Amino acid sequence: MAHIIYITEYFDAILPKTLSEDWDNDGVMVLPDGDADIKKALIALDATSYAIKRAKDTGAQLIITHHPLVFSPLSSIEETDSYGKRVIDCIRNNIAVLSYHTRLDEVCGGVGDRLAALAGLRNIEKMLPCGRIGVLEDETDYKAFCMHMKKALSTDDIYGANSTDRVKRVAVVGGSGKNFITDAKKAGADTFLTGEVNHSGLIEAREVGLNVVCGTHYATENVVLPRLEELLLERFADIETEILPFRAGDEYGV
Repeated sequence: MAHIIYITEYFDAILPKTLSEDWDNDGVMVLPDGDADIKKALIALDATSYAIKRAKDTGAQLIITHHPLVFSPLSSIEETDSYGKRVIDCIRNNIAVLSYHTRLDEVCGGVGDRLAALAGLRNIEKMLPCGRIGVLEDETDYKAFCMHMKKALSTDDIYGANSTDRVKRVAVVGGSGKNFITDAKKAGADTFLTGEVNHSGLIEAREVGLNVVCGTHYATENVVLPRLEELLLERFADIETEILPFRAGDEYGV
């Protein structure tokens, strides 16, 4: 039986809270019915209005996401608030939301490992916090590595900083990597693969001689959604699942 409490207990066991960063909030986001038996689950990057509508339309009683629906404490829950309206929508439609964020970044087989594998890295090691570092089998140049990542991430939205033509030792952090430029450089990386880095971060990278390749926040983290599905089905094989990757056209309207 896929009881919602069994599901939450299972994920807390395989993705322990001890892996979460202190500033993070992940785990149970919305639990309208603690006695619910889950027959269908939607796996998504975020519990956006688009994802919640998909869950309602398909009869999913559970949404499992990477990004937390509730990140900061809510002082009130109102339909006029972007977070409040989604929480209310889930409660009204008896949809539970579970989110696994930095613990899924850090766990073996999570975001960091998936992104490193897509980059073609070998001899992969942890790079704290939540990152990985490894080497390419064959050294390449910046342009070729960018082309490889466009194909691997299924995105044309690649940007960054080209500080050297040598790409061999690569650090990876899914999502926002703006705070990890120094970590990547100190770890001996010549190239840093992440989702997004701001203006000042790109300048810093150029100053310290580090390549940066940004493949968008969502594309570098969509990679973990199949793993979330695998983890759920390893224990609850009877649940019907659907993966809903984050797509800019659907979510941003562009």
